[in-house]
Amino acid sequence: GAPVFDDYGHHPTEIKATYNAISNKTFNKSWVIFQPHTYSRTKNHLTDFAESLKDFDNIILLDIYAAREKNTFNISSKDLSNELLNKFGKESLYMPNFDEVVSYLKEHVESDDLVLTLGAGTVTEISKLLTK
Repeated sequence: GAPVFDDYGHHPTEIKATYNAISNKTFNKSWVIFQPHTYSRTKNHLTDFAESLKDFDNIILLDIYAAREKNTFNISSKDLSNELLNKFGKESLYMPNFDEVVSYLKEHVESDDLVLTLGAGTVTEISKLLTK
């Protein structure tokens, strides 16, 4: 009973625009599953990412999608989770395993919630698994 949306947004400005768009919809709670795209972008926009995600009711963070990069930046999605908590007082869950995310959502999402997978990497697979 919960709609599932997939969006390519992988920059804080795009995430804010997506949040603003879904806030015009009627739903119980929002669930965002976010996969940061590239280590450099995550490092350079860490606070901006946290700020753009903080208004979602529930936040699940996947590992960073490396694309063309190696992690020479010493950054992970756990850093984003810490930024959300330390700067905005917002809890998030770090779940690197897609099957674990799908199981968690199937157990916790309720009718009339809204589920959004967000990012430019492989996060789209989660929406496919949920709607299968």
